[in-house]
Amino acid sequence: MTEKLKILIAEDEEVTRHLFQIAFRDEQFEARLVGDGEEALVAFKAWHPDIILLDIMMPQMNGFETLQVIRQTLHDTATTVIMVSSVTDKQDIVACAKLGIQGYVLKPFEVKNLAATVVGYHQKHKKVKVVS
Repeated sequence: MTEKLKILIAEDEEVTRHLFQIAFRDEQFEARLVGDGEEALVAFKAWHPDIILLDIMMPQMNGFETLQVIRQTLHDTATTVIMVSSVTDKQDIVACAKLGIQGYVLKPFEVKNLAATVVGYHQKHKKVKVVS
């Protein structure tokens, strides 16, 4: 039996949270949902997920700020981070890329394809070894 992929999902919209639950209900995943960036950081530190899906527009602490803490303050480069947002501004996407995201999924997304897309980003990230 293979280990489940631990996926932390930070999303404040209830409808979208439900779509994530549908997308990752397969037994190969263990998904946890939180409502904002602050909750995501608490769960990240305690649970150590393999993958984090971050919405950009969230209350308390947005996804961009959360990403900055994970990459710059906590110095984590091993975790696959994928932004999931309706934000299409090129500057925002480039700023996320500079902080080291592995993928960007635009909302609305296809529920049936989301898990495969996320796993694909994760597998590519795991093949690239970070050399310090």
